[in-house]
Amino acid sequence: MTDENEEVDVDIDVFEQSVTEQAASSDLRWELLPASSMLSIEDAEVLLQWRKASIITVVGERNGGKTTLVAQLYEQFLRGPFAQTLFSHSLSLQGFERKSFQSRAEYGADRPDTPRTSAQDGLTFFHIAVSDETSLERTDLLISERAGETYRELRDRPELAANLIEIRKAAAIVLIVDGQRVAEPRMRAGVFASVRNIARALVGSGDIGPQTRIQLVTTKCDLLMGDGAADALEALTAFEANLTALLDGKFLLATFRTAARDPDGNVAPASGMDRLLQSWISPPSRSHLEEPELPVLVSEFDRLLLRGSSS
Repeated sequence: MTDENEEVDVDIDVFEQSVTEQAASSDLRWELLPASSMLSIEDAEVLLQWRKASIITVVGERNGGKTTLVAQLYEQFLRGPFAQTLFSHSLSLQGFERKSFQSRAEYGADRPDTPRTSAQDGLTFFHIAVSDETSLERTDLLISERAGETYRELRDRPELAANLIEIRKAAAIVLIVDGQRVAEPRMRAGVFASVRNIARALVGSGDIGPQTRIQLVTTKCDLLMGDGAADALEALTAFEANLTALLDGKFLLATFRTAARDPDGNVAPASGMDRLLQSWISPPSRSHLEEPELPVLVSEFDRLLLRGSSS
């Protein structure tokens, strides 16, 4: 027999309760934590309502190294500061982990790998915030993740560019060149033609903002080393120049050569990626910012305002 005023201890197995039951239990004061998986378009919009973030749109065909590039960026921050920046925050830690785990020794594979992105996943985003080592100024990045099949279809059907919201909202568009295909003489012309056609489709769509930066990023550059790679490097240099000329007068093109990870260990992880990350967090050039149009000044009060601002 117990006193009516005594509290009775009740064991609660939280693992047997549904999320709804947990949230409804006011006594236990449940707080639902973020899922920390890849961000949907809606999740990204919520983030942009309370934090300024730059959208980095990574464009390339299947198996070109898009996801590996971003996953290796996360891996570098697990080791410490990278590219003069510190890891600050992420809303997609679980998403990063799922893309990175197969590249680690504990996975047990003979060689590192990255899970492929399914076309059924649609558009999602990695989120990462970094801070400058010196000033501690924070920059948030939303890095797009979309299956390469979508961009391959865009190459043949340019009108599809209008449906890609990540193109319209991008602070930077990263065009991926698969270094493995560049290294193969029989595949070299094909990969260059693919990237060129995708670039033409995007620029021709008119959906790229005037201050959006266009970047040509060659991945897997560890395969472009040695005496036998001279022809491949020469062809790559020529292609970079040709694409620069194609975009001349429309957008400035910056080129990067990276090796996210070399399975043979001949090249340091994230080679060339420090410069790429710095370009993502740097503010856009003032020369590419549109000057705001002044409204027509009709009243004497308007003219007074103009005289006051010029004095």
